[in-house]
Amino acid sequence: MQRKSQSFSIRQAAVKTSVFALSMVACAASMAAENGLQRYSPGVGGSDMTSPVVPGWYWQTAAIYYKADKSKGNDGKPSKSAAFSSLSADVSTVATLNRLTFVGTDRILGANLGFTVMQLLGQRKGTFQATAAASPYTALANKVNSQSGSSTGIGDLEFGPLLHWEIGDNQSANFVPTVIVPTGDYDASRRLNMGYGNFYTFRPSAQYAFIGDGWDVGARGVLSFNTRNKGTGYYSGNMVNIDWQAMKFVSEDVRVGLQGYLVRQLNGDSCKAAEAEVAACAAPLTSNKTSVNAVGPSVAWLKNGGEFLLEGKFLKEFGAKNRTEGEAFWLTLSKPL
Repeated sequence: MQRKSQSFSIRQAAVKTSVFALSMVACAASMAAENGLQRYSPGVGGSDMTSPVVPGWYWQTAAIYYKADKSKGNDGKPSKSAAFSSLSADVSTVATLNRLTFVGTDRILGANLGFTVMQLLGQRKGTFQATAAASPYTALANKVNSQSGSSTGIGDLEFGPLLHWEIGDNQSANFVPTVIVPTGDYDASRRLNMGYGNFYTFRPSAQYAFIGDGWDVGARGVLSFNTRNKGTGYYSGNMVNIDWQAMKFVSEDVRVGLQGYLVRQLNGDSCKAAEAEVAACAAPLTSNKTSVNAVGPSVAWLKNGGEFLLEGKFLKEFGAKNRTEGEAFWLTLSKPL
């Protein structure tokens, strides 16, 4: 079945109406990578990481519901701020990730050459509540509260070449250097957007799979390198994502197992603005890095040995720092064309 290599980020994040508002709320919520934003969806890789691949065309639609009502700080505890006596966020995403992949017969460096392209459609919702700790912060608290709402539309376009190696009878590997361009619905004055901002991301990924007679295992490592957001002057630090899955056939067509992921930000964020505004956000941006882990069950139905693959899974996040912590439900259909 199809091996996709990346997808959109499901992290709930905000783009403030000004760099000053952005920096202050980032400090208050102790969020990193533009308030938890990253252009990768942890957990999107599933049984496609542990299924055989042959040359041809593949279509995949992954539907996701993500919800988070916790915001963690740099110490892994609920976010705190001197500006707010209370600060909370309840955010969710409902989306489909629609991917077309081609694996050809032409070879380069011993690998089958192909390509993949992905387009997101979805909706984000968020309710933000802040109470000022003192009167000087009342206007800022009102601004946070006013940003509650929703956004519906398309996400940023992803595309890239694909290299697929068959290593003996039981092992395979992929390499996909993906480029993400800012084509999604985005408005710097809105806190919630389906597009992630006016910046580009280069995201190479490497994937390995072992398909045996018992357990099938797969893992994918992804690096994300971002340019600066021209809409806000914000630069999100580089990220590493690792997805893994272990599956076992319990009948001729059904597999069950576990899946998980980890997210780590490699370097701090930065922002370009007037010195007074930068001073408000420079410390947390350089020292706070986002991270999270997740694990959960997965079940997959492979009809007639490969006519199509239908997979459902639930992933629970834990150990979050400088970002939201929630859970995700996935239902993915993969089909050779």
